[in-house]
Amino acid sequence: MHAFHARSLLRPFAALAFAFAVAPAVHAGGNSFTVTNNGTGAWVLDGVENPPLTLTRGQSYTFQLQGVSAIHPFNINTINITGNGNRYNSGVTNNGATGNTAITFVVPNDAPDSLHYNCANHGLMNGPITVVNGVVDAIFADDFEV
Repeated sequence: MHAFHARSLLRPFAALAFAFAVAPAVHAGGNSFTVTNNGTGAWVLDGVENPPLTLTRGQSYTFQLQGVSAIHPFNINTINITGNGNRYNSGVTNNGATGNTAITFVVPNDAPDSLHYNCANHGLMNGPITVVNGVVDAIFADDFEV
């Protein structure tokens, strides 16, 4: 007799539950952030200064820079620091961009739980990024089978 795997039947429902229950809490505008700056004092993401972000492994996010000066490179970093030496580049396209550029971040499954976004030159322009597993992965973390 073949083992019946609940995973194959429940995965679509778990994904649907994630889309309606969890995704809005991550970011009300979906997976795209409009990024500007308030002088050298803060990044402004969708109108909020230096907000904490929660991103989900396996999801794609776009940081759409708008009129960001060349003195404000937008970095996704492994630690909260200025400079370019600690960029997290896995899954990131255009890390360190300026101007009207889109930075895309497809969060890898092995991404660390904690990242940061920073200006390469100004210490006040930063925010924490918490990386979480999706609901589907959390539900099946113990390889539940029936």
